[in-house]
Amino acid sequence: MLQNYKYASVNCLNQQAIADTPSFLFLWVGDGVGLEQGRQCLKKWGFRRCEDVCWVKTNKKNASSGLRHDSRTLLQHSKEHCLMGIKGTVRRSTDGHVIHANIDTDIIIAEEPTDGSTKKPDDMYRIIEHFALGKRRLELFGEDHNIRPGWLTLGKDLSYSNFNKEAYNRSFADNDGKVWLGGGGRNPPPGAPHLIVTTPEIEGLRPKSPPPKN
Repeated sequence: MLQNYKYASVNCLNQQAIADTPSFLFLWVGDGVGLEQGRQCLKKWGFRRCEDVCWVKTNKKNASSGLRHDSRTLLQHSKEHCLMGIKGTVRRSTDGHVIHANIDTDIIIAEEPTDGSTKKPDDMYRIIEHFALGKRRLELFGEDHNIRPGWLTLGKDLSYSNFNKEAYNRSFADNDGKVWLGGGGRNPPPGAPHLIVTTPEIEGLRPKSPPPKN
């Protein structure tokens, strides 16, 4: 997930160097012109936009209105968008060990920070963690409040880190110590060490795709 979206700096990142196939990217783009710039970034990095999560800001705790008056817009904006991009192809019928589909919605209704912080709703993490079953989770442009178990957070404003190299590498290794290095363009098989293992109980709760029409 990319925080603090700035087109000039984000556009020059070489995502291809670290993104396996398949992989997913979640990019906060604000609203307005950021939507188009975000789509351009996804395309440049080899991702195609597949979803758009919208954060509707409630501002219940903020005495002053969070609506932004911008001379470039026709309406007052009270929302932000997070574009979801996919690299490769993942099918619900065959790749249920890679993704969980239809668990969350594409709308987050949450309070906007009152102190001018760029902090995003924690619900976004839960959506990502519910959907993508890969353990390799990287957040760029993170701050201290973004540090989260199971994620590698990078950012120039971090004052500390929860990163442990040995523990990080062990989480991607199988019982023989073999680490998943990438699928070479192929989707990982069930039981690949870099995927979160599900249980029969979880599978019983998984929303199923509708049966094909005759």
